Amino acid sequence: MRNKMIKKLIKGVFAGALACCCLLTATNVEAKSGYIYDSNNKPIQSSVGFVLNTEGVYNINSEAWKNGKESIAASDITLMTDLFVYQDKNPEDGISEERIYIVDGSSNYLFTFDKNLNFISKQNKFILDLDEFDNNELGKINTNVESSNGVSTTKKLEVSETDAATFYQKVEAARKPNGDKEQFSIKCKGLSCVYRALKPVKISESVTEYRDVIYLCDKDQAQIVLLDAESYKVIQVISAPEKSDFEQKFAPLKMVTDTSGRMYVISENVFEGIILMNYDGSFMRYVGVNYTTLTFWQALTRNLKTEEQLAQETQIIQTRFDNLTIDEDNFLYTVARPTTNPITELVDDTTMVKKINQTGKDILIRNGYANPKGDLVTILTGDNKGGSVFSGITVNEFGLYTVADSNMGRLFTYDSEGNLLYISAGKGAEQTDIKNPVAVRYQGDNILVLDQGNFAVLRYELTDFAKSINTATKYQFYGDTENAAKEWSNVIAINPNYQLAYVGVGKTLHEEGRYQEAMSYFELGDNPAYYSRAYKKYRDEIIKKYFPYVLYGGVALVVVLLGYKIVKKAKRRNPDEEGEVI
Repeated sequence: MRNKMIKKLIKGVFAGALACCCLLTATNVEAKSGYIYDSNNKPIQSSVGFVLNTEGVYNINSEAWKNGKESIAASDITLMTDLFVYQDKNPEDGISEERIYIVDGSSNYLFTFDKNLNFISKQNKFILDLDEFDNNELGKINTNVESSNGVSTTKKLEVSETDAATFYQKVEAARKPNGDKEQFSIKCKGLSCVYRALKPVKISESVTEYRDVIYLCDKDQAQIVLLDAESYKVIQVISAPEKSDFEQKFAPLKMVTDTSGRMYVISENVFEGIILMNYDGSFMRYVGVNYTTLTFWQALTRNLKTEEQLAQETQIIQTRFDNLTIDEDNFLYTVARPTTNPITELVDDTTMVKKINQTGKDILIRNGYANPKGDLVTILTGDNKGGSVFSGITVNEFGLYTVADSNMGRLFTYDSEGNLLYISAGKGAEQTDIKNPVAVRYQGDNILVLDQGNFAVLRYELTDFAKSINTATKYQFYGDTENAAKEWSNVIAINPNYQLAYVGVGKTLHEEGRYQEAMSYFELGDNPAYYSRAYKKYRDEIIKKYFPYVLYGGVALVVVLLGYKIVKKAKRRNPDEEGEVI
């Protein structure tokens, strides 16, 4: 008992010292040195989850970003904004294709790479497939035009050196088999997102085909450009729906699509939530809106104010979502800044990460020691003061999700129940550190980080420690508790202070009906909820086991007592018989 108390004391002193370091300096607990938070939200030493491979930095100096035809210039990647990993999981020819895409918001290039990040091509001018458009649709398309003095402006497509009538004459001629073969193209401005998916195309009432499409958010020109994934020709351009309440402020920043082709769009100037649009571009509704919590008095006074008075107040809604992704079951995973009540100035950081279902409801499970919000110890001084600021999120097939923290350049990985599994990376001056992550994507077990600060892509690989955690979590997710327990035991062998592993073993013991042993593991994992469940089961088991004996013993005791009373009563009635010898 005494040794246990001494160990707890040493552990507490170490955690306290570590926490003090976090508060005093901006270069606190480097993620690459390894740390995690315990059940008391104190940082403790641990192994990192992801490590950067020595050859895992890709930029213009890398041989992988050069080829015989063309290469990437330094001026091409001055504002890298998004990265997407595409894999054809069910190819018709049996060959699995993988492509990596990057867009730059300044040069407006779309870069294409293979799975090993070898550079394939770059485009910043996209030819229109005129068979996909009528004249009315062409007239709504914006394009980026650069004048002789180098200033770029956005203009409607038909605005050219000739008038609109001449423009449409050329279009009609280009459509004819023997006509003028002049090509028409558009240039984007402010590319902020790249995404690739299958888009449904309705052939008839009963037939629907799917087309492989690349989506580009052309933010500064208020449109989403859809390209054929093979030819890179423009097949559709989606602008804000007419007469929608966001028509004049539409600026698509990030987007994903579900299996039915519906688009979920984050717009830079729209605060009502994520815009849900049909595959044809028509507006459906908002999803995931996150209002701040008002007190009763605040809600009452707002109801009594006029529209003019309300218009003068600060909006009582959260700032826009910053990024999103979607899983195989069409659940949206989003990241946003903490909600701040402009009246009370209270900050709510409990919903920085959300999992949104088809009805727009947040169903993210938050059963961890703390809510998924990155670092739990806030830095008070320095350039990186404040809590975590999430700039990207990615999710894998068994519910693991990793978020990128742009404030400290870290990666936080959580399981489907909201448990923090491990922390990786960190900010620094080296090219191998993360300076400003703007996108993060899983590539198998690896993680790709688009680092705007380093103008590079960083590929992180799992450590052996994280591999055991991931494997255990995967087994647990699919209900294979026996193998999960074996992997959790490996984690404990590597790091005996990793509390979540004890909980994992405890869950298996609980499933096997070994409640007393499960209780001891839940106690080591400091999980009162699971301990209570195991205790109740153990208590019921004990009662069930010994109740018959207690019942029979009680009945026997009652019989003995009753017999004793009867005998005693009989003796009182016949006192002369006492001591009589027969």
